[in-house]
Amino acid sequence: MPQSIESLLPPLKPESLRCIYRLQRYRLPKEKRRYPKRRSAAVAVILFVGRLGDLYVLLSTRAGDMRTYAHDTALPGGKYEEGDVDAEGTARREAYEEIGLPMDREKVKKLCELEKFITGNSLIVTPVILLITDHTLTPLLNPSEVHRLFSMPLSAFLHSRPSQIPSFHYRISHRISSIPHWVIDSIPPPPIVGYSIDDGEVGGKEGRFYGYRDIAWNGHGTVRMHRFLTGREGEGVRPVYGLTAAILIQSATIGYDHPPDFPITAPGQKSMMERIILDVRHGEGPLRRAVDAEGLWDDWKVDDDVLKTKGRAKL
Repeated sequence: MPQSIESLLPPLKPESLRCIYRLQRYRLPKEKRRYPKRRSAAVAVILFVGRLGDLYVLLSTRAGDMRTYAHDTALPGGKYEEGDVDAEGTARREAYEEIGLPMDREKVKKLCELEKFITGNSLIVTPVILLITDHTLTPLLNPSEVHRLFSMPLSAFLHSRPSQIPSFHYRISHRISSIPHWVIDSIPPPPIVGYSIDDGEVGGKEGRFYGYRDIAWNGHGTVRMHRFLTGREGEGVRPVYGLTAAILIQSATIGYDHPPDFPITAPGQKSMMERIILDVRHGEGPLRRAVDAEGLWDDWKVDDDVLKTKGRAKL
């Protein structure tokens, strides 16, 4: 009889165990349309259990000489490559290449995939949620891609103040053994760090831990970009922002079965699927060209019902 996930993990808080099982049971609706491989990517949302039984997510600081998003805080991930069987394959390969996460599906179990996200440069990203069950693993960072590895409580992405996050009140000793402290950090309470709003934005709100920016999105309305401090800004670590923040909000919302205590969307914001469809059908950028080049246009001709649907947008 297969072992339960609970039997493979250190002691968990009840809410952490419930979070894992909700994510494990989460299923996407069946997708009829196909996405062009040349504009597809995946990221790994890698969870593990901390000393106090809370769930943490691994985050990295991108290397300074990366062509895009240098120095940013990110999830391991990247674009589809030949040989990747599916989004899970892309996410696992990228996590192995960036931080040395084993490809072994028993030591690192897949819990679920989330709905696809679209980036500002028209890349379709699938988040794949993974859970480390072997806590003897030691990360091996690829210095050409990753400068630093650290973690935050997954529940942090449901709250606007760190005082609401019990795990932020402790310095944890991680259960992943033999990892040098300079590779994966313990978590101090976030310091008071100001956040300035850039000029030219539609709107925004400053905050010491949580903040957001409402920005114009490729001619298709306004989109809210969330930002969370990591507590390491004084060491040069950038906040969790944009796509990474949106994916972690979605992951935490599903896992803890609880909405965040802040509004997720800007007024009138279109859903993620509406934005993808608009980019394919009415855009002139790389996503539309990739759909044409891979002969997928017929998959995208029957979406008027989606565009006409009214209701609250989702991330």
